[in-house]
Amino acid sequence: MMLAVSCKKKTPSDGINGNPTDSNYTAPNDTTHFFEYSILPSSTDVAINTFNNAHEVMIDTNVVPKNKLFVFLPGTTGTPYYYRLVLKKAAEMGYHAIGLMYPNGSDLYSAAASNPDLTAFGRGRKEIFEGTDEIFGVSVNPSNAIKNRLYKLLVYLNDRYPNQQWSQYLQSNTIDWSKCVLSGHSQGGGHAFYIAKQVAVSRAISFSSIDWNSLLNQSASWVTDAGATPISSFYSFNGIRDQIFNIANVNTQLTQMGLQGPPANIDLTQAPYNNVHRLVTNANAALPTTVPNVFPDHNITCLDDFVPKDNTGKVTLPFIKAWEYLLAD
Repeated sequence: MMLAVSCKKKTPSDGINGNPTDSNYTAPNDTTHFFEYSILPSSTDVAINTFNNAHEVMIDTNVVPKNKLFVFLPGTTGTPYYYRLVLKKAAEMGYHAIGLMYPNGSDLYSAAASNPDLTAFGRGRKEIFEGTDEIFGVSVNPSNAIKNRLYKLLVYLNDRYPNQQWSQYLQSNTIDWSKCVLSGHSQGGGHAFYIAKQVAVSRAISFSSIDWNSLLNQSASWVTDAGATPISSFYSFNGIRDQIFNIANVNTQLTQMGLQGPPANIDLTQAPYNNVHRLVTNANAALPTTVPNVFPDHNITCLDDFVPKDNTGKVTLPFIKAWEYLLAD
């Protein structure tokens, strides 16, 4: 199996993630301390045989390590390649940063979004996380599930780069979840919140996400379930004009979950945003809203091509500060 480092071809994403024409990510010039790897999931476990776009891994050995693992889960049909800006920010803050590829097709929403059973979303997410057979329409086995993919990637990294201290995230042949900050965009953000209810993590961050049953016009049942991670460790960042998830429904769901509010608009207020756990933005995305089928206000919170840039091409200060606040675990 071959390890590909630093760059690879992009694959197109669907309407939820958009169809960006290019990435605004700039690789670091100094590679003596900033390490970036693109690793095929099948390279870590031959039993992984679906959704084989590369994981993206970053670590900056020139900063004080947090000794925490930042795990980012992309949105529906997206790949970690599209989210390298937020991964780079995490690495620069001292995290071991991973963009994890996982089974992120649209089948979860086909099976659950208009299902008369409010448990459907939770059962679908459990199958994608653990690989147990939970719901008709979603088909993920244990080898291809999020849990196995992350564990096998950590083992792979520790075997090849033992001096980078990946072993601290492994414990008795499993993942030390207590050292993990789980995050994700859209479908991935929902997984981050769901998983944080199943295992005790350090923090959970959802970008542009919600589990809303459109048939019953209410939240999925798992949203209000008791969880292993205290709700004080949950954070959310959403676009006010999100074309996929209605902001009123998002606010309803986050209130039901107990996330501290009211939402702070990063365009109008500065960190620490009165210490709330719900951030929003009404900024214009880097790509215009006239581009068909890309949902810029859904992608604005973290997708490379849509995050607002200044006239030098760098992420604007309000978004940098928002990311730093969300990741300041």
